[in-house]
Amino acid sequence: MGQEVADLVTSLGCGVWNLVGFVDDDPALLGLDVLGLPVLGGVEWLSGRSVSVAVALGTPAVRRRAWGALELIGGYPAPSLVHPSAHVGRGCSVGEGTVIAAHAVLTADVIIGRLAIVNVGATVSHNCRLADFATVAPGAHLAGNVHLGEGAEIGIGASIVQGKKVGEWSVVGAGAVVIDDVEANTTVVGCPARVVATRQLGWQQ
Repeated sequence: MGQEVADLVTSLGCGVWNLVGFVDDDPALLGLDVLGLPVLGGVEWLSGRSVSVAVALGTPAVRRRAWGALELIGGYPAPSLVHPSAHVGRGCSVGEGTVIAAHAVLTADVIIGRLAIVNVGATVSHNCRLADFATVAPGAHLAGNVHLGEGAEIGIGASIVQGKKVGEWSVVGAGAVVIDDVEANTTVVGCPARVVATRQLGWQQ
């Protein structure tokens, strides 16, 4: 995901952001070159530096924990990043640190919270509400007035019919078709989507 976000930033053109490199807590990656950018170190590298960050992690719970780690060392500005090929319609709002990837479509009056991801080719229709850390995978489709709770994760190619709610920290599996509300901390798969797991994890687990 970091590579995708780096490519997105590059697509914004010169003078928008100056890419410095990647931060990753895996010591085996230190010093590697990725897309012409160095892996600089773990989060401790950021301490005392005047930089903005993009939290480029695909899994909502991991992204939430990473953001918490950044807050512990003082916090950093996280710009919202929208690919030039994405469509963001009238009345839409994209929160701090949120990524809207290539060819994604937000139609009208879509409100997205902080550090969410709408990935490549996903569509989010009118009046949808996506809470902080929600993730919509490539090719997923949300019909009008769908609400995603904090950290909800919609799998690749999944579809959600109009007016449904997906609770916080729930997972909709790849290709699933959601025709009923999904409770919090629940995993659903299939067509129509059915519950296959429930848990009380939230982002901390």
